[in-house]
Amino acid sequence: MNPCQVCETATKNKCSNCNQVSYCSVQHQKQDWKAHKSQCYPFKIAQNELLGRHLVATRNIKPYEIVIKEAPLVRGPSQISAPVCMGCLNCIEPNDHITCDKCGWPLCGPECHALDEHRAECQLTQERGQKVNVQEFNGPHPLYTCVSTVRCLLIGETNPANAAKFKQLETLEQTRRGSNQWKADLASIGQFIPKFFRTQKFSEEEIMRAVGALQINGHEVPTSDPPHVAVFYTASFTENSCVPNLAKSFNKHGHCMLWAPKEIKKNSHLSICYSDAVWGTADRQRHLMQTKLFKCSCERCLDVTELGTNYSALKCEDRKCPGLLLPNKADDWHGSWRCRECQKQVQRKYVDGILERASQDIQSMEKTAENGFKYLKHYEKWLPTQHYHLSEVKILQVQLIAKDQQELMILSDEHLQLKLKYAKELIELYETLAPCEVRMLGTLCFELHSAISENTRRIALQSNLSPREMLEESLLYVEKCVNYLQYESDIFVEGHILKQAKINRDALRMVIRIS
Repeated sequence: MNPCQVCETATKNKCSNCNQVSYCSVQHQKQDWKAHKSQCYPFKIAQNELLGRHLVATRNIKPYEIVIKEAPLVRGPSQISAPVCMGCLNCIEPNDHITCDKCGWPLCGPECHALDEHRAECQLTQERGQKVNVQEFNGPHPLYTCVSTVRCLLIGETNPANAAKFKQLETLEQTRRGSNQWKADLASIGQFIPKFFRTQKFSEEEIMRAVGALQINGHEVPTSDPPHVAVFYTASFTENSCVPNLAKSFNKHGHCMLWAPKEIKKNSHLSICYSDAVWGTADRQRHLMQTKLFKCSCERCLDVTELGTNYSALKCEDRKCPGLLLPNKADDWHGSWRCRECQKQVQRKYVDGILERASQDIQSMEKTAENGFKYLKHYEKWLPTQHYHLSEVKILQVQLIAKDQQELMILSDEHLQLKLKYAKELIELYETLAPCEVRMLGTLCFELHSAISENTRRIALQSNLSPREMLEESLLYVEKCVNYLQYESDIFVEGHILKQAKINRDALRMVIRIS
């Protein structure tokens, strides 16, 4: 029994959404809704010494349910950025932009002049007494390194409602202090801001705390070109897992949506991947240590086989042995590796040589289907079929082998079967390893659905039959596509795929009903 939020009468009834607040009647729940609405989430903020603040589900969360939807506290250009419009944060052309008449910062046009985002640096530049003069537009511009930090420093003046929340965010200032990255940030931002803007408004400590808050809590937001960085309040309390239970999507306004691709059980910790779940473990660990200053200990990182996928393994140096090379210890990817079959050990130098060549060849390869086939044939000598480098090229192959319906209809049977094979393998792999990489999974499901539909058409033409099982398989994957991409805006390619997938899904349902 808990006290009613309105009258304090003892009751067993709780808000069905958050499962945290009690009401003795529907009338009192309605009466309190205006006050409760902003805090009504299916999770609570918990805290302990190991994780700090984190989110815990207060009830079972259904598949595809949105858990968090929020606008950013602050947003701005990435720390390394070419000149962009200071309003919408999109790239600008040297001969197709205007400058702010008050401060000189570049803008797309008059419509971006009045946007609130520009107020911070505009104000500080005016106080400087001299306008900014951006002349170079090709490549990263040093002035843009400090813009997002300035916006964080002035959030109390530009958006007082968000300032208190921003101050609560983790900065890891003591952990960061003295590191190579901290020293570089001190020179390029901490010492640059007072000098360039001719101000003593901020202490070095305040500036470096703002830098830390951005780096620790910042999200890359792809709603602008190039993507910008934004800080979200509630989303900042999600913990890291390389097999997270929340997917991340953005609407056209740059608001963040965290949602559950699969059911999340009550009392589960809510997590996203702070790195890139498609990378191998060594690369994820390196990135997390460099950017977030911690070593991940999620279930995937503690398992050298990466949930049985052998995603980072190499084939044994002995070509006659069918075994795979993996690190001796899950917490030491930079030590010696040994074969799990014949126990032969190899030094990290041998591993690095193969991985570096494989990576360089992907980067330098002209992205054509023919080159992809050559790469896969060459590197299958050293890499198992589910290795992250081979998987990266297979993702490209699925997209390059027939880029549209017209190409699909004239594709050779051999290449159609390869497209089917790669897509099925990749979906099975990443639904295990990276189930919240919804844009990639949705796109793969659409490609597989299209390939199955074409294969079904060919079989039907040859036999004058309608293979119902194949139609149902095609429907299965297009429905999966819709589920994975359902929150993608039409400003993204995935949003357009979603529209077509819905059309194809409805058409397939009709065909199956009448067949």
